[in-house]
Amino acid sequence: MRFLLTFLMIVGGALALYLNKQQEEESQKRKSVINPPSPGGETPVVQENTKQSSVLVLVISASQSEFLESLKGKNHIDVSQGEQLYQITTYLWLGSETELSQKIHDISQYSVAKGAESEYNIYLVDIKLKQDDERFKPNVNQIDRYDAFRKLNDLAVEVKVSERLQIKAYEKLGVYNR
Repeated sequence: MRFLLTFLMIVGGALALYLNKQQEEESQKRKSVINPPSPGGETPVVQENTKQSSVLVLVISASQSEFLESLKGKNHIDVSQGEQLYQITTYLWLGSETELSQKIHDISQYSVAKGAESEYNIYLVDIKLKQDDERFKPNVNQIDRYDAFRKLNDLAVEVKVSERLQIKAYEKLGVYNR
């Protein structure tokens, strides 16, 4: 009987610790600041403390310009487009919007003039993500990477395709192989 009571106390204590830890983690994730109501009686605005959005940048050969044209201005990538992006991506990079703007602030110097196109030109596809996905980081096995591209339909918030660029344009990004 004593053994059973001891066992129940240990299990109860462990459960209490687990629930407490889970509650602390949840409260840290959801720290919010509530603005006080304005005199006009408007409802309060809740501002989430969110970290900056992740951006996935794909380096794609200019030979894929027809497909890339179909992505311009989209806020959604379907599964088949994600699969195709996986196939045609040469290099990729994942980081924050701030990091990206610092790295490519002078990207326009690599623009390709009409009539000066080359088979070596590239496009940068900038995909704003709802959340980080570890499978887009360096040194990930190709099955996981492929699955991540297929899941872009759930992750992509905004898609931008750059103008046609010289191949040197991606060198500042610190990209890695698909």
